[in-house]
Amino acid sequence: MKVIFKLLSSICVAIICLLALTRTEGYAGETRGVTDDTLKIGVILDQTGPAANVTVPMTDAIKRVFRYADEQGGIHGRKVKVIVEDDRYAVPMAIAAFKKLLYRDNILALIGPSSSTATLSLLRHMEKEKLPTMPIPPQERCVLPLKRYVFGVYEIYQNTMRTLVDYMVKNLDTTAPRIALVYPDNETGKLDLDPAIERLKFHKLTPVTKEILNPGSLDATSQVMSIKREKVNNIILCGFIPQPAGLLLRELKKFGMNVPVFANVAAASEEVIHMAAVGAEKYYVISIWASWYDEGEGIALMRKVTLKYAPGTEKPYRGKIHTGAWIWATVLKEGLLRAGRDIDGERLVTALETLKDFDMKGLCGPINFNSTNHKGMSSGQISKADPASGKFIPVTGWIKTD
Repeated sequence: MKVIFKLLSSICVAIICLLALTRTEGYAGETRGVTDDTLKIGVILDQTGPAANVTVPMTDAIKRVFRYADEQGGIHGRKVKVIVEDDRYAVPMAIAAFKKLLYRDNILALIGPSSSTATLSLLRHMEKEKLPTMPIPPQERCVLPLKRYVFGVYEIYQNTMRTLVDYMVKNLDTTAPRIALVYPDNETGKLDLDPAIERLKFHKLTPVTKEILNPGSLDATSQVMSIKREKVNNIILCGFIPQPAGLLLRELKKFGMNVPVFANVAAASEEVIHMAAVGAEKYYVISIWASWYDEGEGIALMRKVTLKYAPGTEKPYRGKIHTGAWIWATVLKEGLLRAGRDIDGERLVTALETLKDFDMKGLCGPINFNSTNHKGMSSGQISKADPASGKFIPVTGWIKTD
């Protein structure tokens, strides 16, 4: 009996050791997000929340870049599987989406999340998990100080806001400027508000009022009444997305406030013109991306591919942020190609850091990354809305922003 027990015990130990060894070898041989025929890319963007009217077209742009790449032979023979998670522009859902993509789907790289608050909440996890990530909001804290796994395919809010304020001050249509700042009560609004105040102070100007207007708001009457009481003649929107920008412009027009309104990158969307109509006749934006209808080889390809998969959707024009999403996916695709067939997260990071003066063919200015800099852009363009055509008309060329 003792002999049989010892024999069974020895067999059990042998089986356990064999299983442990097999599991260790399998784990060691795995590369997160990579199989023999597939690369898995995660996307966290609002699909059903307050920013969905902008972020759903962005999601489509990302998917189409990789769908077109697959049709051209893929990435070194592999297809790209894009896995989209909806964060509803909310921090808890963004965190849940991040965990799901990382631990269940085992993605190689990530684009997103939608909001600044969610992105900043997840920064340390992106670094801890060594997940190459292209966040959406152009926040300074994403790229300064340098984070090895985070790549900002943008110019930061702080730089574009300073450039926008400089343009406004240079072109003020009044000798006695009375400036209002309007911002949402969230991380994006607060981070965009500070450089606006700082730059106004540089020009010896102080805002006469600061108003809060949040995404998803259905009414802006109280904010407009406050602006009107203060006899405001110039308005700066800090940290806005299109929905509240369009709402505010409509309300300003309704109450006879025909004053210039200046907005930063995230509100540089044709969606605002569609929402506000004639209320957008004095709406100025700074953008780091070209428009759907602009000229350029890269823009022409974007239109061609988009309409191939969505025929008959030339109008209404897709917003500038659709171009932004196309750029993110294009830059990520270039990094995947440069990383080679034997790819993993570390090789992808190293490959992205080789992008020097990478020509985006009119979609934006050149992209530059290296081992000490992960902020990819340093130029922008200021445009004025034209409600009659639904377009933004450039009033400057591409100007340096940092």
